[in-house]
Amino acid sequence: MSGPNTADGIDAVVEESVGLLQRFEFTEYEAKSFVALSRIATGTAKEIADVADIPQARVYDCMETLSDRGLVDIQQSTPRRFRASDPDEAVATLERQYTRHLDRLRELFPRLESPTRDDESVDVWVMEGSTEVSERLRELVSAADDEVLLALAVEELLTDELLDAIDAAAERGVAVTVGSPGEPIRDRIAETAATSRVVETWTWWEEYPVRPGAVSAVLMVDGESMLVSADAASSLPGVSNHRAVWTDSERAPLVKMLRPLLARAVDPSSADGSASV
Repeated sequence: MSGPNTADGIDAVVEESVGLLQRFEFTEYEAKSFVALSRIATGTAKEIADVADIPQARVYDCMETLSDRGLVDIQQSTPRRFRASDPDEAVATLERQYTRHLDRLRELFPRLESPTRDDESVDVWVMEGSTEVSERLRELVSAADDEVLLALAVEELLTDELLDAIDAAAERGVAVTVGSPGEPIRDRIAETAATSRVVETWTWWEEYPVRPGAVSAVLMVDGESMLVSADAASSLPGVSNHRAVWTDSERAPLVKMLRPLLARAVDPSSADGSASV
């Protein structure tokens, strides 16, 4: 049995604390020194080294650096003694330091943008790989604010992560409609994302399972972002490899062309193709 106050529990807390501090640009020795000093509140370099299990000679440099960061007080006695900041104050100090860094980046990043950049440019991207396509579907659905229209014909792309994103979008009030020619796909979405609207659609397909090379998914989010994928040829027998084009710009011709078709495919009540998007 191991709890927060047992040896195993303390070791786990120490290890995690050291790891987190290293993410804040502490060296390993600095992180171990600060954690050790926090455990004993005040101490000499030898005491810190014993608790941290690091060379004593390294403690002095670490204490100087931590003092410069406002996390350690140094008493000029013989031998020198060190005191760690109060835990809440230490966290607040780190927060202030990194807030300043982030504020500075907010000032600098806009200045990196090319002055000749065309604000009217439209980016359409190409990607390949079943995992990559499914992940992009998930990301686009996760970013939805108002509406998701998805036509999906391949179970391989319907990962648990995509299902979770569909469910989360519906839960936060996004109007989600999913159409598929495959009953297993429709049943799985209806069971997992119960608040989504699920319909049968054959707009891009003649049979299910769909033929190799057929469209595998069409997604539109908020009438702006769109992805269209197809089952691409693979050199491996029985292995599908999806290729997709996608854009997050409503000015892309792809969006304008497919908006009414997708709306009619998954939302037949929208006869003119505009009510849903």
